[in-house]
Order: sequence, then structure tokens, then C-alpha cells
Amino acid sequence: IREQDFGNYQDPVAIKKCKRERHRFGTFYYRFPHGESASDVYDRVSTFLDSLWRSFDLKRSQNYVLVTHGISIRILLSRYFRYSIDQFNTLANPKNCDLVVLGHDGKGRLRLEGRHELVLCKAEDDEQEGGESTYESQCQSNTLVK
Repeated sequence: IREQDFGNYQDPVAIKKCKRERHRFGTFYYRFPHGESASDVYDRVSTFLDSLWRSFDLKRSQNYVLVTHGISIRILLSRYFRYSIDQFNTLANPKNCDLVVLGHDGKGRLRLEGRHELVLCKAEDDEQEGGESTYESQCQSNTLVK
């Protein structure tokens, strides 16, 4: 899912001004010059979700993996769980390579099962031999709120 278009980021002074305006105005509705607001992304993600729900209804697959950027996952969660704009504004973007896991409740609804951080670590055997690092998922808080 395509991330928010933040416009032309060539002028550092203009960028700082835009970020101050965005903070005062609110992150959901503020549209960057020649870019998008989170509201614009909400419309785009909504269209995608409508087709995803149809796929769920047709039971095309047991599991789905969505690869998104931070604002897209925040909007997806906001739309699905019907968060208010104020609630949306309290959500923190996941870190790079974080996983947000939604599970099925068996009654036709999804539930937020947690957030997992991908951590670079060395296996004990590899540490002694100077071996390669491995990735493992480390369970974090089940909330995206700052």
C-alpha cells in the first residue's frame, strides 16, 4: 500500500515551516504542498480494504500479509477499529520491520493480537565462533499508542 506523498522536500526551511503548521493544524487533515494529507491516504486505503474484505468473504486464503508504511497501517487500524481522528493522532508509527498482527476471532471479526519487533541478534553458538547474526521476532506491547 503506497505511503503518504509528503510533497517536494527540497527546501529545508519550507519543510520546517510545514511541519510546524502540520503540528498546529493536526496531522490527519494537513496536506503538504504538492502532497497528501492522511485523509487522502485514508480514502486510498479504504478502497483497498473494500477489495480485501471481499477476498475475506470469498475465503480465498487463510492468512494474508500486508506490507505497508507507518501511516498506512495506522489508517488501516483506524478504519477497521473505527478510531476517532483524535485516537489516530495518538498512534505511533511502527518501527522499520515491525509486525502488526491481527487475528480472527472466529466470529467474523479481526482483533489486534500484538505488535512484534524484528530484532537483530546473535545465536549463542554463533557468538562464540563469530558467526552470522540471525533475526528473531520479539513480542512487544499490543498497542501502537505513543
